[in-house]
Amino acid sequence: MTDDAPANGTTEQPAGGPPPPPAGSSAPDTVLRPPAGAIVADPDDVDGPATDPRGAGAPPPPAVGAGLPGPADPGDPTRATRAGTTAGVVALGTGLLGAAVVIAGFRSRSGDDGLDWSNYGVGLGATAVLLVIAILGALAGRRAGGRAREEVVTWPGTVGILATGLMTGIGIDRDDSWVGYLIGGLIAVLAAIGYTAARRAAFVVVAILGLAIVYGVAFDDLLADSIGGDHPQVTAAALVTVFVVAVTVLGWALPSRAVSGVVVGVFGLAGILGALGSFAVMRFLGGIFGGMGSMLGSESGDVSSMMGGDGGFREADVWWVVALGGVLALLWALAAAVADHSGFSVLAIAMPTLGVPLASLALAAEHPTWWAASTATAGGVLLLGAAFLARLRGRRTAAPTA
Repeated sequence: MTDDAPANGTTEQPAGGPPPPPAGSSAPDTVLRPPAGAIVADPDDVDGPATDPRGAGAPPPPAVGAGLPGPADPGDPTRATRAGTTAGVVALGTGLLGAAVVIAGFRSRSGDDGLDWSNYGVGLGATAVLLVIAILGALAGRRAGGRAREEVVTWPGTVGILATGLMTGIGIDRDDSWVGYLIGGLIAVLAAIGYTAARRAAFVVVAILGLAIVYGVAFDDLLADSIGGDHPQVTAAALVTVFVVAVTVLGWALPSRAVSGVVVGVFGLAGILGALGSFAVMRFLGGIFGGMGSMLGSESGDVSSMMGGDGGFREADVWWVVALGGVLALLWALAAAVADHSGFSVLAIAMPTLGVPLASLALAAEHPTWWAASTATAGGVLLLGAAFLARLRGRRTAAPTA
């Protein structure tokens, strides 16, 4: 025995290795485990342990779901998320076919001899090509086609649906209510079918247009006579508000709820601002004709009374429209908070920014400074509250990590 041998008579193990079994034992007390990444033979493999084809020292294969790149699924091509050249070709082709439909729409009824079948036939042919291309694209496999398939379905489909409504109206050429119901319903139904095929928001926008046509015709049939025409701006603003709220709420269940809500919101914003703008124009014209009446005599005074020397409308109508605009602004602010979409924020900003000045013009505010000071104060209070809420939210978010 040398001085280098251990005192207990056992052989010295390398540093970091497993402890030796006690003397006299037939089996070790500890189970020796292979290092991580080693290729372990299957106990049931009678042919011997499998060899690693990648060679010794190669890293282990990535686990499934580990987020590392792996072999592509044959049914899900790696480039399916990009349309590539297909998008540009589809856009140009759809635009040219749409131009043919528009030209045919203008020329089919331009003469006094009735329907010009040469132009109308070209329009029908272009419409048919658009719809057939969209249908062929929809028949392709969803996973195999990917984004390119969606482009082929979406843009020829939406333009073809609009062209179908246009060609239907030109072909029937009647002012009956059922024509409006037919066109609007046809557009909405075809857009719903297209949405199930491609799940693109463009079909939702087209469906909103079809529903708006049906909504307008239904109001004209059912409520226009009973409401009367004494308050046209208020009536129009109320119709717009109801339609915007209904479409926003009903469309919230769809994945494209942000697009549908913002699109119909733009329609609502234009309607409310249009009503307030008409009040302002009437006030301006009333002031002009009122001044002319006082300068030129009673005849011009009759004209000014017809236009309305005070604007030709009740000031309460302006306030009703302002209130309806406020309802929409609150709806969009709530949608911006829930959906986290900047489009709703833009709508909520644009309504008071443009609507309140138009209302002050329509009401011929004698003290516009008070209007500016009031809106500035209210806006400042809201922004301070928002800054306080943001600070609290930041503290709550940072608290668990502190």
